[in-house]
Amino acid sequence: MSLVEIHSRLASTASLFIGILALWALFLRLRGRGLDSSWVGAAVVGELLLIAQGLLGAYLYWIGLGVVLPRPFLHILYGVVSVITLPAAYTYFGQLEDERVKTMAMALACAFLWGILQRASFVAY
Repeated sequence: MSLVEIHSRLASTASLFIGILALWALFLRLRGRGLDSSWVGAAVVGELLLIAQGLLGAYLYWIGLGVVLPRPFLHILYGVVSVITLPAAYTYFGQLEDERVKTMAMALACAFLWGILQRASFVAY
């Protein structure tokens, strides 16, 4: 399996994982519960997955495979946004006192991140 294939599969995995994370947060909100430690742990795993994908993408770009992308800088921009979205959202919304609002905000942040990941995969073609 080539590195490009691994990068592509990591993108699919990250997209599914973040989509499930958004639905999980929405489910917690609908039940009137706040974010629990299981959800936060899963968010950390999702962030590590995004970082691994970003590092592999940076390596592929570094060795010259970025020239096959029609708009490589747009792809890089979406990659950078995807890596910083979850920590930035949790840092900003983590200070909220109302747990229900925090849960809904993180669900929306994860839905936004899912859209960014979907868009980044379509920029490559």
